[in-house]
Amino acid sequence: MTAPRFYGSDSLNVATYDQRTVPAADGPLAADIAFYIDLGRHVGGPVLDLGCGTGRVAWPLARAGFEVVGLDRSPHMLARAESKRADVPEEVSGRVQFVEGDMSSFALDRRFGLSVIPFRSFQILLEPEEQRACLDSIRDHLRPGGILALQLFDPLLETLVPGEGQAPSPDRGTVTQPGTGNDVTVHVVRRRNDPLHQVFVEEWEFTERGPDGAVLRREHETLAMRWTYRHEMRYLLELCGFEIVGEYSDFQGARPAYGREQVWVARRP
Repeated sequence: MTAPRFYGSDSLNVATYDQRTVPAADGPLAADIAFYIDLGRHVGGPVLDLGCGTGRVAWPLARAGFEVVGLDRSPHMLARAESKRADVPEEVSGRVQFVEGDMSSFALDRRFGLSVIPFRSFQILLEPEEQRACLDSIRDHLRPGGILALQLFDPLLETLVPGEGQAPSPDRGTVTQPGTGNDVTVHVVRRRNDPLHQVFVEEWEFTERGPDGAVLRREHETLAMRWTYRHEMRYLLELCGFEIVGEYSDFQGARPAYGREQVWVARRP
């Protein structure tokens, strides 16, 4: 799979991200922002939002009164985040800073009360060494007693058999391209699983069609993610000096369950 990596260009993928991540009542993002805001009110800010993307979480946190630093490696996603600054009051805008960088290696000249890694962004780190480096950097940027909250999916083993084939959910729906008003269909063309390294690679196809149904634009991008087992994640957090204070399968506090989400809350001692 040789298509450009996810969010690596000013693409249909970037343009439709916000439309594709509107939380569904039974989806993986249901109540995640409220969850992070509640944690922030408990532990205090400022908040470090890693893999912040288009500011989906950062801006609501700022509206709730927190100072926020959002970090992402995609300048195109950050441009979308910055474009929202014009739509918020000046006092809210002044609370948010966006920084281009890699969550596995960053240095910011401040400490935070809360760090969040929303919507499985931690799984973009494909090597255990990168995961450890990320968690070490977060710990160093949290003040004592500071909290880290992150979300992963809990791997469904039947979808992770070795080799290449069809993705478990190839049809990812149709959304509206906000810049043109045209429909964009999203389809996962193929998937390759590597259980030895716990990595899958998917090729996604984004197709924009005009009002008459004619194809105006078609793009492919590659998504690579590492899956992490629940007990592996627990050991990794503890290895990096965190204390586990919460482990759930959704943002409503449900107990851990196979094949659902992994929502972790950990404290720097």
